[in-house]
Amino acid sequence: MKLTLIAAFAALLALPAYAHDGVHIIDPYARVIGPSGAVFFRIGNDEAVEDKLISAASPDANMVMLMSTSAGSDGVMKMADAPEGFSVPANGERVLASAGDHVMLMSLARSLKAGDTVSLVLTFEKAGEVHVSLPVDNARKTPPGMGPTPNDAQSGHDAAVLTDGPQSTPLNADQQAIVDVMKAMFDKPEAPLSVDPVVVMGDAALASWAQSDMGGRALLARSKDGVWSITLCGGPDLRAPEFLAANGVKDADMLSQMFNTIEDQMGADKVAFSSKFPQVVMMSTPPAN
Repeated sequence: MKLTLIAAFAALLALPAYAHDGVHIIDPYARVIGPSGAVFFRIGNDEAVEDKLISAASPDANMVMLMSTSAGSDGVMKMADAPEGFSVPANGERVLASAGDHVMLMSLARSLKAGDTVSLVLTFEKAGEVHVSLPVDNARKTPPGMGPTPNDAQSGHDAAVLTDGPQSTPLNADQQAIVDVMKAMFDKPEAPLSVDPVVVMGDAALASWAQSDMGGRALLARSKDGVWSITLCGGPDLRAPEFLAANGVKDADMLSQMFNTIEDQMGADKVAFSSKFPQVVMMSTPPAN
């Protein structure tokens, strides 16, 4: 047992770490698929006060966002931006891992493949900027801080999947409200409705749905009193930022890119099925905000 503990401690010390004013970034790595990717790492805080990761930037991506992934009661994984940031407790740590909190790289500025290095600048509320260099490792399955295992390269893990399965993070209230609204309107015992994925950006959201042999997408809007409603249903049009902008969506480019990235990661069959709905149907007038 003593030898095992010593070996484990030595392995931990060997993991890459980056530090600034009490904050340590341990064992960072990225997964990349096509024009986007996700970054995972462990944050250690040696200070006696809480700190918070408030933003991230990278010369290797045109857009970088803090994201949270959560599992609903139906087991469907849903992703949303986390503008409030990620708090790190005093003398504690926070793990950004697959199927949970992570940093999303969108619209990559250059093609990245396994073994390439990504540069990342993390900005903390108290510690300030921490500059990190991290490898692209699409085969890895172990969480940050554990290091890659010899079996990762042979795991058969699909690099297109940035979330590995359900985890304990509570479902975002907006995401749950969107699922509830859609199911209240369309779900039937003889034809159950599934909603996956759901992507929220401010007061707008996109969701893919499937019912029997038909699939499509829905654009939703949140009113000033926080109530979500379906503004329109459609097929391939809802993936286009120009279409979203024409229908009153702020940050249409960002919402479109987030949604398309996540849906693409679910596979070509999913994208094709959600594009089956043959027309655009106006459901309600977007609420005034």
